[in-house]
Amino acid sequence: MGRARVVVVVLVFVVSLAALAASSALALWQGTDELATRDQLRAAATDLAAALPELPPDRPGAVLPEPDNRRLAEAARRVLANYPGAEGGFYFTASDQFAGAVVGGSGNGDGEKKDKKKGDHKKSFPKEDEGRPSGAVAVRREPPPLETASIRQQCREAARAEAGWPPAVEVRDVGPSRVAVAAAGVGGERPARAAVWVMVRLTGPEQQKTRLGRLQLATGLSLGGVLLALTLAGWLVGSLRAEARRRERLGEELRKSEHLAALGRLLAGVAHEVRNPLTAIRSTVQLWERLPAAARTPESLAAVVGSVDRINELVGRLLLFARAGHEARRPVDLNAVTAETLELVRARADALGVALEPDLAPGLPPVPGAAQAVGQVVLNLVTNALQAMPAGGRLTCRTRATGGRVELAVTDTGPGVPPEARDRAFEPFFTTRADGTGLGLALCREVARQHGGDVTLDPPGGAGATFRLTLPLAPSGGLT
Repeated sequence: MGRARVVVVVLVFVVSLAALAASSALALWQGTDELATRDQLRAAATDLAAALPELPPDRPGAVLPEPDNRRLAEAARRVLANYPGAEGGFYFTASDQFAGAVVGGSGNGDGEKKDKKKGDHKKSFPKEDEGRPSGAVAVRREPPPLETASIRQQCREAARAEAGWPPAVEVRDVGPSRVAVAAAGVGGERPARAAVWVMVRLTGPEQQKTRLGRLQLATGLSLGGVLLALTLAGWLVGSLRAEARRRERLGEELRKSEHLAALGRLLAGVAHEVRNPLTAIRSTVQLWERLPAAARTPESLAAVVGSVDRINELVGRLLLFARAGHEARRPVDLNAVTAETLELVRARADALGVALEPDLAPGLPPVPGAAQAVGQVVLNLVTNALQAMPAGGRLTCRTRATGGRVELAVTDTGPGVPPEARDRAFEPFFTTRADGTGLGLALCREVARQHGGDVTLDPPGGAGATFRLTLPLAPSGGLT
């Protein structure tokens, strides 16, 4: 279910990005479209400027005869037939008049069809004005009225421009349309007697409306998708947090269940462990009943006291085992606990000839837990290491922080753990010593797991054994 939610959020986010990319691509395509149009317009103006080997005479106040106007229009039609969608014509500077304008389309429809049948690849502009009928041609003198003034000014500038310069191109919004116009001087003299103009409509009213609608739709989809993705992401985060809390509760209940199960297994062994010292006490008391008072020697009393001590030790370990995980948690300095434990066993270590070698990492962060319980775990591990070296050796306690956890490694130079005992080392009431209860390591692991950590035995490698206690770091804010 959680995976399906993540897939939905990712899908919405991807769709939003796709809409945003489409919006950006549309805007970028418009810019690229205009760049291509500029190049085509320059080529068309250059071709049109070179179409006439000889210009008709021009003088101020004169009107160009109609035959000359038609001859110019025919020349413009031939050139612009290679540039579908283009309009164009001539401007004479001395008489300040236009002539030979071809507007509303270009070329001869039949001629275009014949050329296409022959396989000619003609240059074309981006045709977005789909409302204009293909091949519709009107021969007139002046450009369309809305663009006439700006084309006249552009032609005058082109006539004065230095010969050999590329035609000037301007893109402007005229009314509801967007047009691009190129102008170039004719001939090599400057100022030129005449100039040519070529115009193409990039967008008309309908195209502007359609393009704006697409852009608004893409932008709306992208913004709506982003908002939806954020909403779903917030909902998903809340769901995941609730799921995490639920799993945490289940984990806590599972730990409690495991703890109760472990207590049940312990109780199964308690009867046997307690029965033996009780039997010894009962036998001694019965013997005292049959024998005179003089037979109650200190030796017989020592046996009773020893049995009682064994029962007391066993009950104490069971109580500590039962309380594991229920004490108040505080930040615990594992370095301080380890150093204190080593001081407690120093006299015994000296008696056994064991050298204590603490290797405590400076600045070790605290761990959350009960100091008494953690201290008992460290004491048990250190005591087990001392018991493994009755003839002397070296005991090393090394701490370090790694991967969000704190680790204590207790290493001895004794004979190590026998292979047949490694799998049962943490099993309650399993021991390889005649005087052991078999609860020490089981208690260590149980306390460590109640604290969110563990106690493990390193794989065999050389002499000795290494037990590792790992505990999670305390939260940055500490515990209360």
